[in-house]
Amino acid sequence: MKKTIGTLFLLTSAFSLANEMPTISVTGTGTVSGKPDTFSIIATVETTNKNSQTAISENTNIVNKAIGLLKKSGLKENNIKTENYSLNYRNDYNVKDGEMKYFVKNQILITSNDLDKAGTVLTALNNGGVNNIGEISFFIADRKELEDKAYKLAYENAKYKAALIAGIDDFKVSPKNIDLNYSMPRPISFMLNSAAKADDTPIPLTVPNDVDVTASMNVIFYMEK
Repeated sequence: MKKTIGTLFLLTSAFSLANEMPTISVTGTGTVSGKPDTFSIIATVETTNKNSQTAISENTNIVNKAIGLLKKSGLKENNIKTENYSLNYRNDYNVKDGEMKYFVKNQILITSNDLDKAGTVLTALNNGGVNNIGEISFFIADRKELEDKAYKLAYENAKYKAALIAGIDDFKVSPKNIDLNYSMPRPISFMLNSAAKADDTPIPLTVPNDVDVTASMNVIFYMEK
């Protein structure tokens, strides 16, 4: 009985391998451009002190002042939120002896569809005493239509590559498996100037005319005669 099963398994495996079609794997990309309608800014407030309560109090004061100035500039409650609060006790390597201190971090996330306010927001953050602007992103809030177009272009690009290569030996291609990927435009790095004047003049910031919506996909195609 064992011998019969083994022979049957070998015959089945050989039959499957003989009938398995060759495949080709390619990556296709598609990019569509559109006018941005929304911006977001991530600002970080960091305070340091030997006393934890002092570090927390200083951080809270800066955050509250910055949020107050943001609202004064015309932003609403739903445009502003705080996130990623942390309190750590560690060495302060910015000083010679590296003494232990409390580090408090809090982030302010600003999102608005009024692109003209981007420079005003930076000014409010600067005047509020915010330490660091991590990134500024300009994007399209509702990207579905552009994403769909980008995916179609990515598939057409992948199929073109596969057909071009397979056609060398007169093979035709048909899709077997598709893995999708989507990428957002890279945020703009920005560093606040510590010497900036503490007035209400908007900090100059160039808003891009277009942003790219890019999709990529890895597609495995069957190759058949």
